[in-house]
Amino acid sequence: MIVLFKHRWNRVAVRIASLSFLIGTVLMLTALMSDNELIITFGIVFLVLYLLQTIIILFILLVNTMAHFRDIHEHVMTLIIVLMNFPIAVLYINFLNP
Repeated sequence: MIVLFKHRWNRVAVRIASLSFLIGTVLMLTALMSDNELIITFGIVFLVLYLLQTIIILFILLVNTMAHFRDIHEHVMTLIIVLMNFPIAVLYINFLNP
């Protein structure tokens, strides 16, 4: 999928979003299988760090979009992939709350 993106920042953003999705999924599944509150704490810390990181990435992507406006489809697809992790995180939080 990385081959679809020719701009460096788009590739970086998609890699970060994919890696964050995998880490978040592993943390959620681990929290579901165990009764350890420490894992949930790691998940919340990870979510807060991901939110901060995503705000920075979105700003960089918006600047990149303005600089290379002719490739708007690529930039929009990258923004959607990055923003898809937020509803998934909310769904995972709902799974963990009884």
